[in-house]
Amino acid sequence: MKRIVALLFVIGMGVAAALMTAQHPFAKVLFEFEQYRDYEGVLADWPQPTLITKDDRYLLVSPGKHGFASAYAGRIVRLKGSLIRRGSDSMLEVVPESVQPQGEATAPPKPMALGSFTLQGEIVDSKCFLGVMNPGSGTVHHDCAVRCISGGIPAAFLVRDAAGVSRVLLLDGMSKEAILAHVAAPITLHGQVRQVGKTLILTVE
Repeated sequence: MKRIVALLFVIGMGVAAALMTAQHPFAKVLFEFEQYRDYEGVLADWPQPTLITKDDRYLLVSPGKHGFASAYAGRIVRLKGSLIRRGSDSMLEVVPESVQPQGEATAPPKPMALGSFTLQGEIVDSKCFLGVMNPGSGTVHHDCAVRCISGGIPAAFLVRDAAGVSRVLLLDGMSKEAILAHVAAPITLHGQVRQVGKTLILTVE
């Protein structure tokens, strides 16, 4: 009996180890929770609130499951925020009362048209996916994504190429009701893809 129990224990450990090694590793993401830095740049509002600095572009969100809104769009502002990052995509969780106008700004760069595409992927909430939660996608994240997008967090379209490399495109021209109806499920979207800096935007037809 002791030999059987020992054998079953070894088999169980082997199965557990095999399952662990078969899992895909989590992506490398960053969320500097409650670590606030000073940022300064131009506040743009299309397609989503974005801070354009000399070195980067940051999507802007508020603490919790809330989007960011400001009356200073088109102006240079200074603010405090916590950095959220996944790959080349960056976001700031802004301290709302920290936003201070610094002066007028030149017009933001115009988007560059990349063409018409039909893409397969998944609608995610950008805040969780970019680093606040990991993996931040899939059916297990459905309820959280619905609450985040309902609260104003920008919706993004997650696509992957044949090698499994992922990229997110901000969604434009799609109603919140349609977005919420298809969150966290495989979906095919067709529309015009534009690029502003490193940000990709899909205007859904």
